Amino acid sequence: MGPSLSVVLLAAGYGTRLYPLTKDRPKALLPLGDDTILDTIMQAVEAVPNVSRTILVTNHQFAGHFRHWQARRSSSVEILDDGTETPESRLGAIRDLQRAWERGAAADDVLVLGTDNLLTGSLTEVLRAARLRRPAATVAVREVATLKEARQFGVAETDPDGRIIRWWEKPRRPPCRTIGLCLYYFPNPIRQQIQAYLAQGGLGDAPGQFLEWLVARQPVYAVMTQGVWFDIGSQEAYRQAVRYWKKQDKKERSRSCARPSSPLNR
Repeated sequence: MGPSLSVVLLAAGYGTRLYPLTKDRPKALLPLGDDTILDTIMQAVEAVPNVSRTILVTNHQFAGHFRHWQARRSSSVEILDDGTETPESRLGAIRDLQRAWERGAAADDVLVLGTDNLLTGSLTEVLRAARLRRPAATVAVREVATLKEARQFGVAETDPDGRIIRWWEKPRRPPCRTIGLCLYYFPNPIRQQIQAYLAQGGLGDAPGQFLEWLVARQPVYAVMTQGVWFDIGSQEAYRQAVRYWKKQDKKERSRSCARPSSPLNR
């Protein structure tokens, strides 16, 4: 068993690019198949062993929505309201992470997930690979189809050992197609690095800007992810995810109907 682990779910954005779908509802609670985006993410989180606590950071506008979800699901997820009420006043992902880490156990490592990233691959496998690099931080990555697509994300150049030797945040001319996902493993010592980054005037918004700063100062590693991935950053991306999960639900129902009935039900 590895070090004690907290999971931090980043859900304090306002989803302005998905308006009107997210005008009065957080992106993470948009429908997806028979559940919501957050329910799907939680299924993956709950499969990770030995998690001490799971903290979801949201803004004040949507905190009530998440508390209602929490009560309906009887979930042990802790809801942390960051106090902001408008997109203009948002703290940003790094400051929200800092608050969640302060609320969690001081000695814990953290697994950080953006609630607008959907990945069908195993979080446990990502965590297992990341812990081999401890105390270095690890970023989940994957290759996109084109360099044009890579321009929308943080881009990681790695050496043969998987160490990120340079990070570009949304570069105009990406050197490769390897992009970072909003899925990070930060061992406990990284907490001090976040504090130093913010104290030096680092921007608290995009985690990729912190990673760019961190890569220049100490080892950071990449782990290639498996499975299907969706970044719910636009209405079209959300529609693609809905279509995919609808197909998966149909396949699951078909498999259930094709299974022989249990002797207890005959």
